[in-house]
Amino acid sequence: MRIEVVTGTDTDVGKTWGTAALAARALVAGLRVHVDKPVQTGVAPGEAGDVETVWDLVAAAAASGALDAAAPARLTVSEGARVGPAMAPVDAVAHAGEGTPPLPPLGEQLGRWRGLAAGVDHLLIEGAGGITVAWTEADEGPVDAVRALRAAGLDAGLTVVARPGLGTQNHARLTVEHAAARGVAPERILVSGVAADPDPVERANLVFLARLAGAHGAVLE
Repeated sequence: MRIEVVTGTDTDVGKTWGTAALAARALVAGLRVHVDKPVQTGVAPGEAGDVETVWDLVAAAAASGALDAAAPARLTVSEGARVGPAMAPVDAVAHAGEGTPPLPPLGEQLGRWRGLAAGVDHLLIEGAGGITVAWTEADEGPVDAVRALRAAGLDAGLTVVARPGLGTQNHARLTVEHAAARGVAPERILVSGVAADPDPVERANLVFLARLAGAHGAVLE
């Protein structure tokens, strides 16, 4: 059983689409997949969140013939917590005001992940925002999640989703070097939204990202 924590170089870089692509790959291999969002912000009760988007993308791929028709049946999804304001999780709780439940501590999330992982072959955990955005009041985020999972004896790694356009060289390098400095070098840099015919900027950025990935033992996809 494999666990993959998915983070990004920034918000709105395509983490959800990247997570859906990783889920689809595992489903093609015949694996049972679960996608979890520890903290979902910016979505009202009853509205579809990121994990529902992942499921819808997989279902659409199956309907188009890109995946086998049984693939969606091997995919399950969940959320750990939901906070209405479209802000970083800690800020969202503070802005939501009195009566808003506190964010689940990392130990509670870890217990959830252990339970979720017990019934599947591949667990994907999609974070909120970029790599330094905290999921808990104790300022813990994706790197802390990977470290906690590994300390619990689970096979866990980090995937970084990056955009191909201007700014990605700075954001990607800061993200990867931050994670590596804390002992969790990413295993994969996943570029989301590359044009069918990349322009010179995207081509140069893909070369840069390939070098960055290679320098840290990661793969570029």
